[in-house]
Amino acid sequence: MAHSNDLEFFNRIPVAGLLVNKIGRPNFIYNLKFLSMVGYNDAQMSEVFIRDYTRVFDEEDITSLREKLRNCDGTKKSVKQELKLTRLDSTKIITVIEAEVSEENDGNYVLCALTDITEIKKAQANYMLEQERLLAVIRNSDDDLFEYDFEEDLMKVFNKNVLMKDAFGDSRWIKMENYSKKIIREKMFHPEDEQKVSNLLKNGSNSRLEVRMRKSPDDDYRWYEIDCDILHDESGKKVGLIGSLHDIDALKESSIEYKNKAQRDSLTGLYNNACVKEIIEEYFNDDGKDRTNALLIIDLDDFKSVNDNYGHRFGDQVLMSTAQLLKDTFGQNDIRARIGGDEFLVFCRDILDMSSVNEKLKKLFENFANNPIGEKEKYVIKASVGIAVSPQDGTGFKRLFDKADRNMYKVKRSGKNSYNF
Repeated sequence: MAHSNDLEFFNRIPVAGLLVNKIGRPNFIYNLKFLSMVGYNDAQMSEVFIRDYTRVFDEEDITSLREKLRNCDGTKKSVKQELKLTRLDSTKIITVIEAEVSEENDGNYVLCALTDITEIKKAQANYMLEQERLLAVIRNSDDDLFEYDFEEDLMKVFNKNVLMKDAFGDSRWIKMENYSKKIIREKMFHPEDEQKVSNLLKNGSNSRLEVRMRKSPDDDYRWYEIDCDILHDESGKKVGLIGSLHDIDALKESSIEYKNKAQRDSLTGLYNNACVKEIIEEYFNDDGKDRTNALLIIDLDDFKSVNDNYGHRFGDQVLMSTAQLLKDTFGQNDIRARIGGDEFLVFCRDILDMSSVNEKLKKLFENFANNPIGEKEKYVIKASVGIAVSPQDGTGFKRLFDKADRNMYKVKRSGKNSYNF
């Protein structure tokens, strides 16, 4: 049996304790902390150990513990494992038991300390369950989750393809170092969107951006929505971003297609009257009032006779050819529109002087003359063009349109197939 000083110390220890003086068929001595843990009084506990101690101790755990104790018998070696207990009220608890075998002159004994970890195990189980739920949501989501570190310039993208067992490891994340340089080097974002992404990584903000991105250099750019929030450290300093990347390419393309249909003339593909008016007004409202611009109204001469003599299908060919020649003559900075049946508009933005407009008009009339329509008819497009110039003729759509329209009718009255300022 253990020495008396050992027993005195055993009764003072602040954890549940057992003293076992024989490994084969043990005799148990327990302290008050142990009785409190299992809910028994001294008499009840003594009866349990005499009759059937497996009423309290899980039999499989005891068998496992006994085997470990036998293996370290007499070696002064500690054993530690989980041990399930059943309390007097039949509730189950989980403990960690630490046992040490000692060999004294009067025989072997085992000193055991037990710590209740039931709540910890419940918390771990609940945490694992929440992780599984979260991972299930992530797996079934089309979004990519990411985390960005400002100081390290490190981007981490959550890898949904890794097995559940790696949920708490780094293998869950695809890491990209020197990310701000990588996106420029590999042209990951469309050139028009590159700057706003760089600003986001540099300055950080709670943001929602629509950008064109490709995940590898061989891919085409697709539209994505970036939705992110700022991460702060304990002092409130910005340390990074966390967010999601959502593929909106199909939605964006359908939206662009719908918008184009609303803005475009169905026959020629040019802007329609309502859209070109809005574009020009927005231009003047921004910073176009102080710049030199020219608005041209182009009205086809005697177009009614085309429909009467050749039919409406041929008339449509004339209109489509006119639109194409306008596209060929005027540059990307010039806005082209069909504003009526046989009436077109061109807005030349931010020009140095009218000489460039004169050159384009000469080229337009040459293109009309050199591109007759029809294999038999050889119809040559003729048009009257009226021009208004801002800021001297006005800095709004209506004033410029009215001025150009009056000048166009002056051309009509003076012989047609020409242009007038």
